[in-house]
Amino acid sequence: MSELAGRAAHAARRVERLKVEQPAEALRALPGYARTPRDFGPALSGIVMDLRFAQPGIGLLVSGGEVTAEYAARRAVSAVGRGATGLGVWTERNFHAGDYAHLDAVRAAVPDALVAMMDYVTDSWQLERARAGGADAVLLIPELLGPHLERMAASARALGLTPIAWDEGGAPRVL
Repeated sequence: MSELAGRAAHAARRVERLKVEQPAEALRALPGYARTPRDFGPALSGIVMDLRFAQPGIGLLVSGGEVTAEYAARRAVSAVGRGATGLGVWTERNFHAGDYAHLDAVRAAVPDALVAMMDYVTDSWQLERARAGGADAVLLIPELLGPHLERMAASARALGLTPIAWDEGGAPRVL
C-alpha cells in the first residue's frame, strides 16, 4: 500500500465513525450549511495560507498545546491580516493534526475569507461536512480518487463547493 493510500485508509476509517455520530442529514441542519459558498478560484491567484499543525514525515509544527480550534482561528485572522487571499484548513487529524472544529472556528473568526477544507477526501460525507463548516472549497487529490475524481468534483460543485487540486508543479488549481 502506498503512503497516500495508507493515509486515505486511515481517514476513511475516521469518516466512517463520524458518519455515525453526525449523519449528513444532521450536518445539513447546522448553521454553516446555510451559508452560500463562494467561488474559491480568485484566491488561487494570490496567497493561500495552509493552516495545519503537523506534516507527514516531520511531525508537529507547533507545540501540542497549540493544536486547538482557537489557535487555528488566531492563525487565520493573522494570515488574512497579512494579505492571504484564501485559507486552506486541514481537518485531517492523524497526519496534519487538523480537526473539523478548526474549520468551524476559522469560518467564525474570518467570516469573509475564502476557505478551503483540506483532507484526504474519500467519501461524499466529507463534502457535506465541508459545507456545514462554512467552506467555500474542498481539496480533492487526483492520485487518491483516480477514476472517481470527476464524480467527487461534480458532487462538490452540486453542494456549491469549488473542487481544487494541486497541479503537477504543486500549484493549486480549480478542477
